[in-house]
Amino acid sequence: MRFAVSNAVMAASDKACIASGVPSTELMARAAKSVFDNIDKSGRIYIICGKGNNGGDGFALACLLCETGCDVSLFYVSDYISQDAAYYRDKLKEKGFSKIFPAIDCDYRADLIVDCIFGTGFKGVPSDEYAAIINNINASTAKVVSVDIPSGLDGTGGRAYVAVKADKTVAIQAVKSGLLLGDGKDLCGEIVVADIGIPITGERYHVAERENFGGIFAPRRQNCNKGSFGKSLIIGGSAEFPGAPKLAEAGRAALRAGAGLNTLCVPYSLFSAYAGCVVESTLFPMADNDGKFLFDKGSIDRAMKGVTSVAIGPGMGADKDENKKICLYIVRNFDCDCILDADALNAFGEEICELKEKKARVLLTPHPKEASRLAGKNVDEILSDPVKAAKELSAKCDCVVLLKGATTVVADGKRVNLIANGTPALAKGGSGDVLTGTICGFAARGIDLFDSACAGAWLCAEAAKDAQREYGDFGVLASDVCKEAKKIADSFAAAKDL
Repeated sequence: MRFAVSNAVMAASDKACIASGVPSTELMARAAKSVFDNIDKSGRIYIICGKGNNGGDGFALACLLCETGCDVSLFYVSDYISQDAAYYRDKLKEKGFSKIFPAIDCDYRADLIVDCIFGTGFKGVPSDEYAAIINNINASTAKVVSVDIPSGLDGTGGRAYVAVKADKTVAIQAVKSGLLLGDGKDLCGEIVVADIGIPITGERYHVAERENFGGIFAPRRQNCNKGSFGKSLIIGGSAEFPGAPKLAEAGRAALRAGAGLNTLCVPYSLFSAYAGCVVESTLFPMADNDGKFLFDKGSIDRAMKGVTSVAIGPGMGADKDENKKICLYIVRNFDCDCILDADALNAFGEEICELKEKKARVLLTPHPKEASRLAGKNVDEILSDPVKAAKELSAKCDCVVLLKGATTVVADGKRVNLIANGTPALAKGGSGDVLTGTICGFAARGIDLFDSACAGAWLCAEAAKDAQREYGDFGVLASDVCKEAKKIADSFAAAKDL
């Protein structure tokens, strides 16, 4: 099982390991050996070291490389270095190694550059001196290997302003969450995890993989009917955002995910506009005013009859008061799984804590800007630590939270899953509707809401990747994701992964 940890957990684990009797210099030696085993040693190697223990890993690595006769040079940024780094610098001098130079003398004409400038403790914007070195590394023709994390990248939230773009990152003991979040996915290259014997003491974030979802795609028993797999309902659309084809695609996604029945609930005055686009789902008209939903208890009660999962919000429009009334009535009066998306989230804002009083099990699916409104924070705060943001929002309203991003974060107060297989091909209108429909379809079948959210995010990303092979990064449509998702689901049974 793959997992990731925050900087704080890794630092605490490292400290506990040293306190247990393992010298810090020994851990540095192990880290250096792990990098030594994962680099091409055939050409000219430059190691660029910062002043902290990440730089110390570089000095220790130089000891190993010079012992084996490699063509290695070490460049240091600062005369002031950590105690452990000084230990290995002195060892280099004892060995007669003389190719130690100030970084200002580096010509960057190496076959391989090993980046040991900043470790996981770095946060913020590098100074001009460091930024110049990082930019020179990125402009070089050398292969680049970063030790533990690309320098300049925040190891917890994945934010970067100026950072090394590595071909490979040797993550010491565990993947840091910042390698998978935000800018990390564009900077880390291939990730290799090096176990150097540090027991992890603290929270682990599970990184979802294909093997985790076999049970969700188990073959159906023969003795079944449409009622065996639940009924999903999607409430959305408005005169402002009619989006009939997109809403129809969300319904199709719910059925592709295995729901036995799906209904699309739309404003009464727009019923005919949707009728021409909806084939597989049934349509249910709800009271409206000029194309905007109105709260109508009788209509909701009829629409919710027999429903096991409901998704509210896609294209619902900006009438926050009515939208909020609809959401609160459903979550407080029906024992079902409820996904709140888009305009359903915008109806609450910081008042999302009102969802604590509920009968339904609720999932929120915000992107960072929506999450900022719900949390009462700015977008930068959300992006600086998406895991923390998702966990805090989950606690605020006692709901499962799916925070969208390059890596999607799913949190429920007990667990955190990172869905790290995302692709830029999903950056297209309608992708969120397909995700919402897919999750709604899984939940309709009785699959736990947290697991439905993880499976939906993983499946849509895998499907988009398959479509990307045919249409490229720019040409994938939401309907393509829906089609490819069906093929991936079928492949589980074909591969006998269950």
